[in-house]
Amino acid sequence: MDTRIREFEKIKIQKYIPELDLLNNPVLNSQEKEFLAELYGFMEKELDSEFRKLEDLNYLVEEPTQDKKRDIVIGIMKKLSDKGYYSTILNTEDYDVGRITRNALIAYAICGGRWSEYSERYIAGNYSVEMGRLAGGTLYCNPVNYASNDAQKEKFLIPVAGEGKIGASAMTEFNAGSDIFRMELALQETDDIIIAKGKKLFITNGMIAEYIILYGRLNNGQLAAVVVDTENQQLKDFRSARVRTYGMTDAFVSRLIFDRVELPKENLLQGHGLDIAFHQLTEERLVISAEALGDTMKKLLYSHAYALQRRQFEQRLHQYQVIRFPISRKIRELNLLISAMIQYVRQLDMHPELAGSKLMAANTMGLKISATELGFESAIHCFRTMGGRGFTRQYANEIGLFDPYCMIHGGGSNYVLEDSESRRFFKYKPPRREFEDTVAKIDY
Repeated sequence: MDTRIREFEKIKIQKYIPELDLLNNPVLNSQEKEFLAELYGFMEKELDSEFRKLEDLNYLVEEPTQDKKRDIVIGIMKKLSDKGYYSTILNTEDYDVGRITRNALIAYAICGGRWSEYSERYIAGNYSVEMGRLAGGTLYCNPVNYASNDAQKEKFLIPVAGEGKIGASAMTEFNAGSDIFRMELALQETDDIIIAKGKKLFITNGMIAEYIILYGRLNNGQLAAVVVDTENQQLKDFRSARVRTYGMTDAFVSRLIFDRVELPKENLLQGHGLDIAFHQLTEERLVISAEALGDTMKKLLYSHAYALQRRQFEQRLHQYQVIRFPISRKIRELNLLISAMIQYVRQLDMHPELAGSKLMAANTMGLKISATELGFESAIHCFRTMGGRGFTRQYANEIGLFDPYCMIHGGGSNYVLEDSESRRFFKYKPPRREFEDTVAKIDY
C-alpha cells in the first residue's frame, strides 16, 4: 500500500533563493566554493536518485523494506568513500580545503540538498544518510585513527576510511544515556582475550556495521575502547536490532547486545577510553551543527515554496505576515550561525591543538545547541505552514519533518547544558544587532 494521496499536488521548488544558497554566501572562500560545487555536482549525478529511492520506500506500508534500504544505504556510503566524502581522515594533501571544513561542508550539503539552477530542480538531501556517514566516517574513524597503532590502522581504519565499509560508535547505554561516567558495559580482560558483556542503545549503523568502536569498563574500572569486527553481523554472542524512531527513517538506529562476546586482545585501543571518546567531540559538534543548519535550509526552502503556491482565503500564504516573517527571521539566523560554524572549522584546521581547548569545546557545544534548536523551530514552522498536509506521511517523508525531533536533545546536551557555560555566546536571543556584534567579537 502506497500512503501518498494523489490529489495533493507535489510541492514545486522552482524559485532560486540566493539567501539559502551556500555557494552564494560570501563567508566561503573560492577554494571552499569550488569544493562545495563539485560536491553538489556529485550529489546530483550519483546520490539524488538513491535518496529518492529511499523516500519512495518510506511511503510503503504492509511491505518489508528494510533489506532494500540496507542495500541502498551501504551503496551510498561506498560512493561517498570513493570520492573521499565518507571519512576525511585520509588523503588530506589531495584537497585545498581543510579536513574539518570539508567534513562540515559535506554534512551541510547532504542534509540540505540544493536547488540546481542548471537542472532547474531540487536535488534531494537526506538527514538520515548523513547521520550514517557521521557515525562511520567521523565517530568511528577519528578515534580509531587517534588511538590505534600501525597494525590496528591497517586492519580497522583503512577498510572504513578508505574502502567505505560501514563503521559505528557504541557509547550510549539504556540507563546511562551518553553519560560516559555511568557507563556499565564490562570489558573483562584476560591473558589473551577481552570479554564484552552489556548493551548499547541508539547506535546509528549498529545493525549494518562491519566494525564498531565499543566503549566500556575494564576490570579495574577504567574506561577503555575496543574495536569489534562484527564478521558481517555474524559474530558469536553478538546481536543487533533496529530501533524505530519518529524521524531519521533511513538511518539504521540500533540496539546492540554483547552477551560475553570474546574479542582478541590486540583489538584494544591505546589510552584511556575517556580521552579516546572525547577526542573527536569538538569536531562532532561542528559536524552536527552543519547537519542541523543544512536541514534548516531545506525546511525553509520547502516553507518558502509552499507559501508561494498555496492559496488560502483568496490569498497566497506568503501574503500573510504570520507565515512570511518567521521565514525571513530564520533565514537571517541561519546565515549568522553558518558564519560562526565556518569560522570555527577553519580555526580547527589551522590550529589542531584547539581540539583540546575547553573554551573551543564550550563554544562548539553552544553552536550545536543553537543550530539544532533552529532546525527544530524551522520544522515546526514548516509543519504549521502546511496545515493538515503536514500530518500525512506524504510530506513527512518528502521534507523529513520529524528528523530534527531526533536531534534536538543531541545526546542529552541540550537539556543538561542548556544554561551552562557551553552556551557562552548563544545562551539567549538578544536584539538582532547585539547578536551580530557578539558573533563578530568571538575570539577565534
